[in-house]
Amino acid sequence: MAVSPATRQLCNATFPDAEAESVLALLDLYAGTECERVHQAVVRLSGGRLGRLRMWLDEAKRNPETVLWFGESPSDVSHDTHAFGVEFINGFLDRHLDTPAERTDDE
Repeated sequence: MAVSPATRQLCNATFPDAEAESVLALLDLYAGTECERVHQAVVRLSGGRLGRLRMWLDEAKRNPETVLWFGESPSDVSHDTHAFGVEFINGFLDRHLDTPAERTDDE
């Protein structure tokens, strides 16, 4: 689905110019429910990191409600608890993105 002007503006504010085309191409791949909200949520959650964006988009394809909960301001938890959850998940993603598989004895 086409990326809205508001989402393009958020992308421009979040990602370096050199990555803009890649970001928009990745966002175009998501055509699920609540498309614009999901697009904006994954951009915010990515913190300007392309690998994080990909992972959050993959999760949105499986469970858009989870991405929306993390990417927006939920009313069922405190701001600090929500921020901790986002930082925890992004920290995990940062440690495990593009991590090569461990070699086995068969290789």
